[in-house]
Amino acid sequence: MTSLEQLQQDFVNMLNHGSMDFENHIAAQEGALAPTQRAEIYQNAYRIRLTKVLEQDHEMLGLYLGDELFDEMVKGYLARFPSSAPSLREFGDRLPQFLSEHQPFSEHGILKEIALFERLLLKAFDAGDSKTLQFAQLQSIEQANWPNIQFQLHESVYLLTCQFSAVESWQALKSDQSPPSPDIQSPHHWIIAREPDKRTGFYALSTCHYHCLTSMQNGLPFGFVCEAAAQYAESEEQGTMQVMELLQKGIELGWFKSDIRVQQA
Repeated sequence: MTSLEQLQQDFVNMLNHGSMDFENHIAAQEGALAPTQRAEIYQNAYRIRLTKVLEQDHEMLGLYLGDELFDEMVKGYLARFPSSAPSLREFGDRLPQFLSEHQPFSEHGILKEIALFERLLLKAFDAGDSKTLQFAQLQSIEQANWPNIQFQLHESVYLLTCQFSAVESWQALKSDQSPPSPDIQSPHHWIIAREPDKRTGFYALSTCHYHCLTSMQNGLPFGFVCEAAAQYAESEEQGTMQVMELLQKGIELGWFKSDIRVQQA
């Protein structure tokens, strides 16, 4: 390792792990702060910056936790998952994992789900910008090919299933209201996506529509998607209508790529 590489490594170790090897590279100056104190200035500034990133990316989670628990979470997260990515945008990606693995946060499953929801909002906003499917493209497809069409979800689309009232609590806090009870009777399904106006939106999904979208995500053709929908409808015809309703809404909101494929028999 060259002297420059060693200097960089010692600096990173000081910021992330509190190593004092970097002090050896700080020249003592008469009338100035001691090397230890000067190193601590960098450490504190770095931690404050990372804390601000989590505060900004997880504003509603911070409100849900309160200042004391949020500070405890940040301290624990910095120790467990020090920043390693060039961009601070990815710094909090493992926060849901941390909340699910470390007490006292792991005792409350809703915390992981709120954090994950907020991460997906960020990912949807940052996603690629490929062209979205338009109604005119469907009109050009021969009727005989419809069962074999493979629809692709847009890069900005993420599907989320919650076992707690995570999204409802996030919405309540965003509106300066008290969050509801975390417990819900059955899983709630959501879609998060960047909309045509470039804002990130999210919508509740019925169980039928959620399984239709996961089927599309897994590459299943239209015929199989309709069969999946029929399991949640009174008839195959009603299942197909559910899929068509989903397609209409998804095209209006930009949930599908323009690149549709016809699976070869």
